[in-house]
Amino acid sequence: MGSSYIGRQPIVNERGALFAYDLFYARQRGNIHATATLINDLQSSFGIDRILGKRVGFIRADHQFIFNELLSLLPKERVVYALLEESNVDALLCDRLRKLSEEGYRFALNDFAFTPENLEKFSPIFPYLEYVKIDITRSRRIKREDVEQLKQQGLIVIGSKIESHDIHAECVSKGFSYFQGYFISKPRVLENPSFSLDQEAVMQLWNMLQCETGINELVKAFEMNHMISLKLIRFINSAVFSLRNPVSSIRHVLTLMGREPLSRWMLLLMFSEPQESDQDNIPLLLMVIHRTELMTKLLELINPNPTKAQMATAYFVGMLSLIHLLFNIPHREALKRLNVAPDIERALFEGDGFYGELLTMVRSIEILDVGAIEEFLDQHKIDYTKLEPIISETMDTVNKFDEAMG
Repeated sequence: MGSSYIGRQPIVNERGALFAYDLFYARQRGNIHATATLINDLQSSFGIDRILGKRVGFIRADHQFIFNELLSLLPKERVVYALLEESNVDALLCDRLRKLSEEGYRFALNDFAFTPENLEKFSPIFPYLEYVKIDITRSRRIKREDVEQLKQQGLIVIGSKIESHDIHAECVSKGFSYFQGYFISKPRVLENPSFSLDQEAVMQLWNMLQCETGINELVKAFEMNHMISLKLIRFINSAVFSLRNPVSSIRHVLTLMGREPLSRWMLLLMFSEPQESDQDNIPLLLMVIHRTELMTKLLELINPNPTKAQMATAYFVGMLSLIHLLFNIPHREALKRLNVAPDIERALFEGDGFYGELLTMVRSIEILDVGAIEEFLDQHKIDYTKLEPIISETMDTVNKFDEAMG
């Protein structure tokens, strides 16, 4: 098919706040040609600002690429080149990394197994690296003192391929600074889950918006929840919406946006609510925005004239696919609070029906399952060139929210 897609996976700190993106190319095999294609896409097809927003990007680079002038095409303050484990560590590489690091280029060691052999192999280039990414699945015996030794050499340690909260907690205890993997989407289920007071209030207001509650009663209910009203108005006035004139009241918000769009932002407000005065929920909020944007854009790609109800359902399914992560409760229990229809539940859990198919496609895009993506495109007779701008625009939207949330 000749298609090219860029994927990105968040790298987060100990509290879960977004730090950087690890970038990967759909057909990447770690060679210079794949890296060159990725750089070309970052420069032209997608654009580095659209892919990274305000974050830094980690790009895989093999031994050959480090000696290629292509390396200088991207702004060095925006990227970290991550050397592959297969790299040949010799005097030439050491000298090249030394010169480039003196010029301000940044380097990491990508997803290597923490073994005595690898430590001996890569120790000559440690002085020129800023980060080491340790593949947790191949480094089970790593100890806290091992991490401390790397830190003492000026290295920032990132744990990669972390796929459970237990492993994440173990890496935290060992002193890792940053984390990458799918653990963010597989939370620990609490025995006694509860909604915060703000979340309960948002849920009540959301339910009022879904019903035939009159505007005067709605305005009164919102105004009784001062903090929520202030947060919502601040959110609406952010760069995400690009409003010509600032919104100053809930009545103005209701009049300007209408019930359905406001309902969407109310649910987003729950995801954007920080915990313990930090921005821990921002990566989850960005995941939600990514899914809802892709769901609605894919719907429009298949059906250029969708009804408002169809758009609302597509958005709602994308939103609900992650809502259990917000409350740390079983998914079906979270859905009970929203009186979700059986067909939406089937879409979420079995991938059933049209919206289940859309959600499956969104998940395929998130993990860059090229086979599944191209099967979907073939099934709906869609040219891949129509998907690329959708992925790019969605990343752009996510970046705007990231910027607006500080």
